[in-house]
Amino acid sequence: MGGQGASVREGADGQGDGQLKPIEPTALSPGFFARFYAPLIATSFLLTATNPLVAAALARTSDPAASLAGFGVAFALIGVLYAPLLVVQQVAAARLLAAREITVVRRFAYVMGAVMSGVAAAVAFTPLGELVLGGVVGVQDGILDQAISAMTALWPVPFLTGVRALHQGRLVAGHRTNPIALATGVRTVVLGAVAFALTTTPAGAWLGGVAFTAGLAFEAAIVAFSHAPLPAVPELTESETQGEDRLLSFSAPLMLNVMLWWSTPLIITSVLARTPEPDCSIAAFTVVEAVAWFLTAPVGQLQHAALALVDCRAAHTQVRRYAATLAIGVTVLLGILSVPAIREWILWNGFRLDPSLLEPAGLAFPVAALYPVLYGHRQYNQGLFVRAGCTTLVARGAVLRIVVIAAAAPILLGPMGPNGARLGVTLAVVGLFAEGVFLELMSRRSALPLLDKARARSAGC
Repeated sequence: MGGQGASVREGADGQGDGQLKPIEPTALSPGFFARFYAPLIATSFLLTATNPLVAAALARTSDPAASLAGFGVAFALIGVLYAPLLVVQQVAAARLLAAREITVVRRFAYVMGAVMSGVAAAVAFTPLGELVLGGVVGVQDGILDQAISAMTALWPVPFLTGVRALHQGRLVAGHRTNPIALATGVRTVVLGAVAFALTTTPAGAWLGGVAFTAGLAFEAAIVAFSHAPLPAVPELTESETQGEDRLLSFSAPLMLNVMLWWSTPLIITSVLARTPEPDCSIAAFTVVEAVAWFLTAPVGQLQHAALALVDCRAAHTQVRRYAATLAIGVTVLLGILSVPAIREWILWNGFRLDPSLLEPAGLAFPVAALYPVLYGHRQYNQGLFVRAGCTTLVARGAVLRIVVIAAAAPILLGPMGPNGARLGVTLAVVGLFAEGVFLELMSRRSALPLLDKARARSAGC
């Protein structure tokens, strides 16, 4: 059965025949992993810099609490709408790694993106906005006005996300991660420039929407025009053509997973809207989430490492060891930054938070220090499941996380309600922990055996 490890596409730099060739597990050295993953770390840092930059700009507006809370609500909602498009990246990469064409994936990205942007526009410009944000989420008055204002600029985001995800998947499959990092860097620069340029205007949460949409438009354009070789797609037999119909069954659980992931902030925000001081709770939670997820960025792309580099137990052992080392290191760093004097310096100098927001945000920081190890574990295992083809387990883990959060919310709302930011972060951690336990059990029971079978078939055993 020879040691057949992760497949790497020849011609990753625009040369070669564009075919997939196996790499021995022994080739997955720390240096190889670092060269593949370093641009993805840069991408993740630049991507998650979005929220701290926007939050820092909103904190400098005339009504920072309402602006931060309003943008937090709008961004949570737009996240739910563009979530189905995020799966396009993994599906496109998986199909290209299997030497399949992606025409159907491209069609899905464009059509679904247009539909979801249409829904976002309806929320922004029709009475549907007050019904959803006011009636369902539960925000009122100034926060509601600011959220709708932000939506008037955010509505194109789902379509742009579909374009970006399609071409990022194409580049990941070709092991061309540098253009992804470049595009995200340009996005961050554009977003920061636009956001801070508008702080002198009475724009409020709207400035966050304009800045985010502008940055994403530049990012999508760059990855769309970046070259990566495509494999030669073999002519399909009748049985293989019928297998193509399983694309929906493969991708639907992934869509559910990302929708539930992006629904989580909206669910938690809905809980915080019912605390004694909802504006303070949501605003402080928005700031903590922005900083914590930015610092968690190095582990955010581990699903790509598992998807692109792991196709046998030997590769799994090596890549997981690298991933665990990285996640533990980031967790330790975030724990150090959670020391009161350090976290208060970060929050004050970065966001100029009002004292009413500074204290609750600071108290939530130590809990958020658990994000890197829990999130890194989640990302790696989800990539492993996608590579093994058992995407239903990804969706089941996501459903479990939401159920646990929903069950914990009423229990914790009473004792932790006065500090909404800490309540929100605690709910996120509890959900991630439950999901992590499930994913770990299922990876041993299902994903790794499936990889063993696939490896045996490819070796002719």
